[in-house]
Amino acid sequence: MTEATTIVRIEVIRNKTPTGRPSATVARKLAQSFAFGPDPQPPPASTAQRGVWYGESGETFTHETVLEWVTREAKAKAFTYQFILSVKYVHLSPEEYCQAIRASGDLFPVWRLVAHQDTTYSHAHALAFGDKEIHIKSASFREWWQKVRAELERLQGLYLTDEIIQQRALATQEEKRRRAGLR
Repeated sequence: MTEATTIVRIEVIRNKTPTGRPSATVARKLAQSFAFGPDPQPPPASTAQRGVWYGESGETFTHETVLEWVTREAKAKAFTYQFILSVKYVHLSPEEYCQAIRASGDLFPVWRLVAHQDTTYSHAHALAFGDKEIHIKSASFREWWQKVRAELERLQGLYLTDEIIQQRALATQEEKRRRAGLR
């Protein structure tokens, strides 16, 4: 068995205040952080987003539209699900991260995702909402997690295969040049 080079993590957050009222505060802060970085202050107008928001159908959304969706869903649903997906060796596109989630089935049918290419490892953050507390040891989550991870590994492998092929082609060209110089 090969070493996994992808990460899929989840955190489940209850959408309630300490007094039990519905709240979107934590979910909105997460969305803000995913889009602009961990600074708790609202970004200045000149600050660029770290990535574009995508949905389950591949459509893109403005940050304001995502914040409206987050507020509505967090107040209507008991839980916010926060995901991070990461690969070690290549930079996947936002569309490829979306593809990995779509390949997993319908445990989280509606979600929003933003991918980041501004760190050492390519990664994406996603938010979804629901009324069931998801446990990482549950069979349904494990099945979802394994499918997402398998698709991330497959996508990463496509790039690695291409890179190996390109490296071999360059080595072959170098060898031909070397031999031509020796004759």
